[in-house]
Amino acid sequence: MTIAKGFQRPDIPRARQESRSLVEAGYDVYVLAWDRYGEFPKLENVDGAKVRSFTPVNITNFSRFGLALGGLLFQFVIFFATLRLVKCLKQRPIVHAHDINTLLPSCLLRLLGLSSALVYDCRELTYAVYSEWFHPLIGGVLRVLEERCIRYADSIITVSDWIGNYLQKFNKEVKIIYNCPRLTDIPKFSVKEAREQLGLPTNAFIVSHIGTIRYGCRLDLLLQVAAQARNNNVHFIVVGDGPLGPQFRSAAREAHCPQLTVLPRTSRERALLHILASDLTWALYSDPSVSMNSRVGVPWKFFESLACGVPMLVEEGTLRAELVRKLNCGVILKSDEACDVSNAINSLADDPLYHHLMSNAAKSASSEFNWEAMSEKLVHVYRQLQNA
Repeated sequence: MTIAKGFQRPDIPRARQESRSLVEAGYDVYVLAWDRYGEFPKLENVDGAKVRSFTPVNITNFSRFGLALGGLLFQFVIFFATLRLVKCLKQRPIVHAHDINTLLPSCLLRLLGLSSALVYDCRELTYAVYSEWFHPLIGGVLRVLEERCIRYADSIITVSDWIGNYLQKFNKEVKIIYNCPRLTDIPKFSVKEAREQLGLPTNAFIVSHIGTIRYGCRLDLLLQVAAQARNNNVHFIVVGDGPLGPQFRSAAREAHCPQLTVLPRTSRERALLHILASDLTWALYSDPSVSMNSRVGVPWKFFESLACGVPMLVEEGTLRAELVRKLNCGVILKSDEACDVSNAINSLADDPLYHHLMSNAAKSASSEFNWEAMSEKLVHVYRQLQNA
């Protein structure tokens, strides 16, 4: 398994869950990871997987140039590290490549016959992400590269139906495995108990954003809504860190908003407890008319909220809106004006019966959207490759 992030970081549970599921299914799992910030041991056993971390570039501060350079160097690291692994194992492994930044060397290993199969794990709409983050020319180059490489993949797994439909144009072996939590990981507390543990107001209507503070997550809008809040019973909580963490914290301090609480990144267990303690999840991202990736993606917090029985706030014109409409588990916004967002939140806060129905619908949907079900799909993919 190759991943261009620190495998042990709490903000990438997909790779950890996949690895753990494969270990539990009887597979020997080896992980080659890019430890971007020099945080982890070079060799470590994590949930039964043997993890080797490399630091071709140590990024002390968030830098797009550093990410691009490190991602490029990590391609060579993956290739030669896998060659050494094959020599030690004396057999050809299945290579599981996470996203475009580990796909090219993994594809080369497959073409050279040094791996028995290639699984491409696509967690984002590649060309859209790199066009928005860097430049449309870079996005276009990577689009062509991805299209060529995935033709040689033995199986492709991805995180949303819309991305899956795009990838199927080039390779029919696509399976949808959503970013769902394990139901066994969801804290077994009532909302009141969760709030007492976290020191949150027991009777408030809490709107939360739990996760990475990064480009596109519309916390600028959350800050406007919180600053203009007229309902003293509505509170906003942001828990996390990321590329825009310092900038957002500075803006939050300047806003002097008593109804907004900003907390640092925490453990996954405590993050789930914060979601459980919430009444509404802030799942708004970049304008879907200009950000293709935000339109087609379904973030972790969506399925974590389902499992915790927490309705979501999403924008029209997205896959998230389609799911919310189908499951009746949240509020769909047609406008991102702060006053309209505030009115939508206040309406839900003032209608506890409707909120209760949404909460029950979300909880019910988690019986279908959970990692226990997704894990079976993942293991089935590997069984098919093993028997091919």
